[in-house]
Amino acid sequence: MNIPFLHQLRNCSQALTLGAIVLLLSAFAVAEPIEQGQKFVMATHSFNVFIGPGRSADPADGPASGPLALLAAERGKTGHQALAVQMIGGSTPMQHWNQGNGEDAENIAKVALRLGGVDVFTMSPNAIMPEPAIDLFGDLVIETNPDARIMVQNSWSAWDGNGSTVAVEGSRERPPRPDFTNEDHDNADIATIDGWLAALEAPGGYLERMRLQLQGINARAGHTVTYVVPSATAVYELRKAVIEGRVAGIEKQSDLFRDGLGHVTEPGINLVTYVWFAAMYKESPVGLTALVNPQDPTSGQREQLLQQIAWDAVLAEPMSGVVR
Repeated sequence: MNIPFLHQLRNCSQALTLGAIVLLLSAFAVAEPIEQGQKFVMATHSFNVFIGPGRSADPADGPASGPLALLAAERGKTGHQALAVQMIGGSTPMQHWNQGNGEDAENIAKVALRLGGVDVFTMSPNAIMPEPAIDLFGDLVIETNPDARIMVQNSWSAWDGNGSTVAVEGSRERPPRPDFTNEDHDNADIATIDGWLAALEAPGGYLERMRLQLQGINARAGHTVTYVVPSATAVYELRKAVIEGRVAGIEKQSDLFRDGLGHVTEPGINLVTYVWFAAMYKESPVGLTALVNPQDPTSGQREQLLQQIAWDAVLAEPMSGVVR
C-alpha cells in the first residue's frame, strides 16, 4: 500500500464519508484475474460490437462466437457468454435507453438486465459526455444485477475528429458526411496523436468527465461497479507504432481502417478485443494465439505487439480495475 497516500487519506478523512474512503481504498487493491467466464449484455455501436457474437445472442442461432469468446475459450473461461447484444450504429447510451419507443419489452438491453444473471453490462458512449443514460442504465444495473460490473468503452474519434454523427448532432437528419477519406488517416503524425491522448486526459477533458460520472454510480451502489475500457488509448498507440514502422504487415495508418469514419480492419478489431479481454478478465492477453491468422506470416509477430499495447493501455487507465 502507498504510505504517502495513507497519510493524505488520514488528513482529509474528516471531509470524506465512509463510503468514499472505501471507494478510494478499493482503487489501490490488487486485482486478481477472473477465472469464471463472464455473462455479458452489450448496448453498443459499430466501434465495439465486433468483439461479441454479432447482433443476436439468441441460443437458437447457434453457439455464440466472436473474437472475445475465442480468447476466453483459450484461457479456459468456462461460461463466457453474450446474453444479449443491442446494436445501434453511431449511438449514444440514451438511444439505447429509448430503444423500443417507451416499450421496455422491445428494449433488448433492458429485458436482459431485468432477467438477471448478468456479470457485465457494457456501454460505448459517443462524443457526448457526461451522458444521462449512463446514469439511468447504471441505476438499473444496481437494481437488477447488484453484483454486476458496468464496463464503459472510451472510443476513438470518428473521422479523426473532423466530423460528427446523428447521435451527437442530436438531430434525426443525418449531418453532411465530412470530406475525410480513409487515406486522410495517414496525415496524422505522432505529435497530432499525442495531442489527442493529452486532450483525453486534460483537466475537464473527456476521460475526467467519464470517470466522474462513473464514480457517481459507484457512490450510489456503495462499492465499485463501474470501469473504463481504454480502447481509444490503445488505437492511438497502435497508430503511433505504425508511423514508427513497428507493426508487422501494416505500412500505413489507413491499413487499420475500412473507411474515413474509422471502422477498424482486423488488426484494430483484434486490438480492441484484447483490451476488452484484459479489462473484463483482469488478465494480460499477451501470449494468446486464438486470433493469429496462420495464413499470414506477419500475424504472429503483430498479435504479440497488439496484445502488449492493449495490456499497457488497460494498466495505465486508473478506472480499468486492473493493476500490475
